[in-house]
Amino acid sequence: MKAVFVTAVVLAVTACAADIKVDLKNEQVGKAPVTFEPMVGTWVVAQDGGDKVIMIDGRPWVASKDNPTKLLLQTARKLYGTSNEELMDNAKQFAYFPVAILKTVDTFSNGTISMKFKTVAGDSDRCSGILFNVKPNGDWLAVRYNDTENNVALWEFHNGIRRNVKFSDRAKPFPLDRSAWHELKMTVDGASFQAWLDGALALEYTLGSDPAAGRRGPPNPDLFPANNPVLQLPVAGRVGLWSKTDSTSYFKDYVVTKR
Repeated sequence: MKAVFVTAVVLAVTACAADIKVDLKNEQVGKAPVTFEPMVGTWVVAQDGGDKVIMIDGRPWVASKDNPTKLLLQTARKLYGTSNEELMDNAKQFAYFPVAILKTVDTFSNGTISMKFKTVAGDSDRCSGILFNVKPNGDWLAVRYNDTENNVALWEFHNGIRRNVKFSDRAKPFPLDRSAWHELKMTVDGASFQAWLDGALALEYTLGSDPAAGRRGPPNPDLFPANNPVLQLPVAGRVGLWSKTDSTSYFKDYVVTKR
């Protein structure tokens, strides 16, 4: 009985050790975050009640959208030790998608990522998402909630172009209270991908699978994993926060659990 108890304790400690919880208490309000590396967009630490939060500020987006290359160059050097020509070539497309990379996770393959978000503002878009499978050339996957469409979606970004992989059921929208915090969670278990919004299963997808033809005909060739490394298994890349154009959102309680 004692041996069973000790084994259970060891397993519990190991499980807890696998959790990487982003602590914002030492961040400085009004400054760029230290825990996340801004790659595109204006990311600052803000105060929401008694909590420090990470804010994507969409207000400067229109003025800066045509000149993202400076921040991209700096980030490429910090994350990968050098500038990346592919990443620079895709710079103009990157401008539409503010992203920030979590510094404490070098790679994520299997497990769970969760965060809380609050939609604040945005005229063109009001999007909040989890970034994952970020490659050295800047390709990525992202699961996001869109407050203008009230849905959840899985997107891929490859060769400077973003394409949808899967939307949540259009017949079951997710209208959310903008004044409240909400939880977005995703899991990767080999080829199995799932996303939840406030505890409700919103989306399921088999990663690495070929897309089916849609109402508009055959899928784009880039949606076939054979043509697109970011869609190939296994998932292995950096993680972080994702947004779109002029969205302004708050983020907190970011947790990565590796399996």
